[in-house]
Amino acid sequence: MSKKGRVLVAMSGGIDSTVAAMMLHNEGYEVVGITMKTWDYASS
Repeated sequence: MSKKGRVLVAMSGGIDSTVAAMMLHNEGYEVVGITMKTWDYASS
């Protein structure tokens, strides 16, 4: 299977983003999962 390109998938930690990443991978895309830290434990 030839690679179609690279895609970024925002990984929420839930099943939806995981399945979306898997489906894209199965279609031949190079999948890169990303997350975003939205809190700071040090300031709480």
